Amino acid sequence: MPSTEEERRPGLLERTFDRLLLRNTRVAAVQQVSERFRLIDLEGEALKGAAWAPGHKLQVKVAGPFTARTFTPIVFDVMRGRTRLLGYAHGAGPGSDWLRRVQVGDACQVFGPHRSLALGDLAGPVVLHGDETSFGLAAAVVAAMAGREGPRCVFEVESRAESALALQALGVATAVLVERRDEALRMQAASELWSQCSGDGTLFVLTGRAQSIQQARQALKARGVPGSRIVSKAYWAPGKAGMD
Repeated sequence: MPSTEEERRPGLLERTFDRLLLRNTRVAAVQQVSERFRLIDLEGEALKGAAWAPGHKLQVKVAGPFTARTFTPIVFDVMRGRTRLLGYAHGAGPGSDWLRRVQVGDACQVFGPHRSLALGDLAGPVVLHGDETSFGLAAAVVAAMAGREGPRCVFEVESRAESALALQALGVATAVLVERRDEALRMQAASELWSQCSGDGTLFVLTGRAQSIQQARQALKARGVPGSRIVSKAYWAPGKAGMD
């Protein structure tokens, strides 16, 4: 019977995958923003020169074999080889476990960055609809729109107080927070925001929970918003793991 150490040793296929496709980084900083939110800085020579734009994704190997979780980098310094992620430890699982235990100096392998959302040049107004998994994207868009009016956001969240702390740390100022259990209030808040913006060429960005995205897309189309002004990406759905 193999020992515990042998059971944990990566197999040939996993080692080959890691060597050929993953970038080696180290954890440069960890900041606990609240009970469940953590800001994590990764750095490494392998990140230098990477092709990145707001909305791109970075997959972090959190366990093995082939166990990764996807994050939306807030910033990506391709000259220094450094990026910042916001993690949300929302329950039990490999991703949340990694967020709770990660420490400065830890080795970390990543895959990407890769294109996830096609946001374009962000030249016009932007409205974001999402949840806690969308906060990193919101911060990236705020940074990309520096010097102009930033995105207007409505987020469904588990805790308004904890989410407000995370958004404050990220510099995301214009956000409406509605607790997830209040479905009617969430749609009302989104509808009020859309009514202020739907006629001015606004880009509507829908991310987070798959069901909420579907509802939001249907509501926007019912208002006459053309599909060309709606971009979406489901980050998660109840009962499904590994979505990005």
